[in-house]
This record gives sequence, structure tokens and C-alpha cells, in this order.
Amino acid sequence: MDTLVIGLDGGEWDVIDPMIEAGELPNLAKLKEDGVSGPLESITPPVSPPAWNSINTGTNPGKHGIFDFSTFDEDYNRRSINSSDRRATPFWKVLNDHGVSTGLFKVPFVYPPSEVDGFVVSGFPTPNSVDDFAKPDSVAERVGPVENLFEDWSLQQSGDYEAFKENLIEVAERQTDLFIELIREYETDFSMTVYDGSDRVQHFFWKYFDESHPRYEPDSPLVGAIEEYYATVDRGIGRLLEEADEDCDVIVLSDHGFGPLSHDIYIDEWLEQEGILSRRSEDSASRITDEVLATALKMGWDGLKKANLDGAVESMLPETWFQFGSDLQNESHRDTVWVETKAFFTTLSGQAIYLNLEDRFSQATVPPEEYDEVIEEIQESLCSIRHPDTGEQLVEEVIRSDEVFSGWVVDSAPDLIVQTVSDCTMKGGRSDSLIQPSAQNAHDRSGDHRTDGIFIADGPSLAEGEITDASVLDIAPTLLYLQDTKVPSAMDGKALLDIFTISVASKRDVRETEKYGQAKGDGRQWNEDEEAELEKRLSDMGYLS
Repeated sequence: MDTLVIGLDGGEWDVIDPMIEAGELPNLAKLKEDGVSGPLESITPPVSPPAWNSINTGTNPGKHGIFDFSTFDEDYNRRSINSSDRRATPFWKVLNDHGVSTGLFKVPFVYPPSEVDGFVVSGFPTPNSVDDFAKPDSVAERVGPVENLFEDWSLQQSGDYEAFKENLIEVAERQTDLFIELIREYETDFSMTVYDGSDRVQHFFWKYFDESHPRYEPDSPLVGAIEEYYATVDRGIGRLLEEADEDCDVIVLSDHGFGPLSHDIYIDEWLEQEGILSRRSEDSASRITDEVLATALKMGWDGLKKANLDGAVESMLPETWFQFGSDLQNESHRDTVWVETKAFFTTLSGQAIYLNLEDRFSQATVPPEEYDEVIEEIQESLCSIRHPDTGEQLVEEVIRSDEVFSGWVVDSAPDLIVQTVSDCTMKGGRSDSLIQPSAQNAHDRSGDHRTDGIFIADGPSLAEGEITDASVLDIAPTLLYLQDTKVPSAMDGKALLDIFTISVASKRDVRETEKYGQAKGDGRQWNEDEEAELEKRLSDMGYLS
């Protein structure tokens, strides 16, 4: 194995550095001491879907086309994304084309996976119900079922946090075991795995780690949960290093960082107050009827599934019935009066705004000639949001997507990206007040993403010291350069030449190729059951509210 990449979703220096100092992360400590390290700037906004796809392709979201966990069609229906939505070439395809075999284990957003020279096991999001999550097909039989590759969200939803923490650790340990088995068998030139439990444990356990958090609980048995997960990953890294050849180069990275979250801003309340969004009143007859129907449909369908009767019933009912049920249960925009709405909020993960623009949506209210005017109106409105008690400004910046994204699918992007103050995030839905303590499904959510993640590189090709200007966009071209393959000119990032030894950099030029431009996803979209499963999981995780 020439190159080993280890991803730590949401990896954060504020967790790692104190643990290194305390001697609790010996393997990360050695990699950092012997190699080059520093912050890794994420994408805007710093969330996993666009960030991992930028890591995988070296392109900005305006080219790879992934802006969030989901997107909206012309009738405002939300649909979860997968690798078939990706419009740029991933680096492993380029490596394979140049004769470099690759082993990918739980790399996010590769489902459905394509054939590779080596092996691939898809990471999140992958539905539990599928059996085509790995290539070659025999690998799926060895590592399955899918549900054992990911955390059990029912533990978190039931409030059994200690069991949830233990489950996250067990999943990470099993991941290491399986990855080692596969790299031993396939002996790939390049191998990569991503531990994603770090993201989950920090979202819900940050208040047990951070003494400055307003809801810090020093006496909780969950104090140390985040550190315990990081220590588990560090032990896994140690085992992986033992498997690697002496001349193997190792890179550890994250898609974004992490920090404290204290409050949710219920942005729909603000948009409605400002006349930008229109919603049916809470006591309207049609809304109450829909609420009752949605609840009844959900309870009835869950009961049929438990009794294994859902297939029989589905075959007897028209497709329009299921679409009706799906529309009713799409809580995020069920109450919206589209013909009176100028713009709407996407999702908690997306932190973005779509204009209800003609030629894009079926009940649009904004003609193209008024686009800039409405954009400025919304920017000014959002930047004026203040905390009702302290008067603190809650929105730092409202960014036009065409100012930060560029490429062949930039028109698919949300129109505005909102950057709130660091300890707040925007959330959709109804609330009695604009600001509420951050929570998800009545469970405390005390941590959230930050722009700067982590980067560590160590090995015979790599120098020592610090790096200060690395971006997720630079990872793919750097990996291609490390393997001495051509770098697609379509990539927005650049090979991080400063991390290499003088002997390597002086002998190896960056060679570009025009071969890889806009790509077309070759996978399939979700079926109805898979879409429903992912919708629930993303909702449970807090990414859709």
C-alpha cells in the first residue's frame, strides 16, 4: 500500500490537541510530530454532503452538484441525494485509469458504488435495506448487513445515550477489523476509510466535553464520551499503521470541524414575519385535517410494515395515494402557501434559502428581472435579525451562491447561504419564539459544524512542519500528485506541494489532463422505501428540521 487516507468526520483540533498533550492519542500524536499538519478549510456551508464531495472530486459544489443531503424538484418536493447526482469525477476513478488500485471503506456519498479496481464499501448515506452497497458483490456478503456498518439511531431517539455511545464505539472497532481484512486480501495501492461516529458523538455530547458550554454537565456519566470515541479511532489508526508498508504515506483529514451549539433560530418564523414566506394559520381547517391525516397515515403504515402487510397493501393502491401520503408527511414545507411566498428555507444542514423563482418552481412568485432586488431584500432582512433578549446580531453574513460557487451546475444551487453566529444555527418549522435552546426531536443537540477541520500528513514523501492554507478542494489533486498520476484541469483545488519533501517536489511535476470534465452519475436513484428510510434517518439526526 502506497497511500493510506483516514477520515474523521468532523475531526476537531480543539478535541485532538488537548488529548495529544495528555498522552491519550499516541498514534495521532506521532503522525503530527513526524509530519505536517494544520487546519483544513471546509466548503461553504461546512456540512458533510458538499464537503466530502469536494474532497472526493477536488471541485466546488458548482461543479459536483451536491449542496446538501437533499434537493427540491419544481413542485417543492424534497429528494435525498446519492452518488448518481454527482457531476464531477472522483479521484479514485482517475487513479484506476492510471493503473492505481483503490480500496474505499465507508467513504461518504459513494452509494450506489461503481465498479473499481480494488474494492469499495459505501459510507453514509446508505439504506439498511440494500444489498448493492459494495463492489465486488462478494464484499457485501463479507461485511454486511448494512445496519451493522452504521450506528443504531433508535438508541439515541429513545434517550439511551450511554448505549448510543457504546454503539458508536463498537461500530468504529468493527470498521477497523473489516477494513484490515479487506486491505490484506486486496493489497490495493491506495486505501481510504472514514470514521463517521465522531460527527454523531459531537453533535449530541459536546456539552459533556466543553466546560464553556452553557449547558455543560460536569457530573454526567457521559463526560468523556467524545474523548473515548477519539481514543477508539486512535487505536484503530495504530492498527492500520501496523498494516501499512514502511514506505506508505499517511493522511488524516476531516470534512469540517466542530464547536458548541446553544440555540436554534426558527427562521421560518422570521421569514413569515417579514412577509417573505406565507404559511397557513395553525388553526386553519385544512391544516388540522392534514395533520390528522398525516399522523393516521404514518401510524397505519408503520403498523402494516410491522405486520409484513405493506407489500400486499401497496399493490392494491394507486401510486397517487402514496404521493399524497408522502406530501402530507413532508413537514418542512407542508404549510407553505407557495403563491404568496418569495423564498423558503432549505434544511438545517443546508442553512440556505431558495427564491421562489420563475422557470424553477411551479408556483413561483419571483420573475427573473426581480431576482437581484429580492436577493438584496432578503440579505438585508436576515442580517437584521437580533436576539430578542440581548440584542446580539445572530446572522453574520448572507452569501449569494453564485459568489462562492462556479461551474456547470451552479444554477442548481440554493440562492443564498446563511452564516449565523458560531453558537447558533437556523432551523425550519414553527416555534413560540424566534430563539430556542438547540434541540432535535426533544433531545439536546449541543455541538455543530465549524469551517476548519484537521489535516495531518506523514510518510517518506512528506515533510515536517505546519500548513495554514489547505482546503478540502486540495485533497483530490494532492492524492493524485502523491500517486504520480495526472490531475484533471477541471479540479478547483491545487496539489499541496509544500507538504512534500524537497526530493519529491524537485523530481515530480504536476501533470494535468483535460480528460475529466463534467461527469454524469451512473448510479440509480432511491426507490420509495429507501427514500422514506433515509428521510427518517436524516430527520432523526437533525439534518432536515
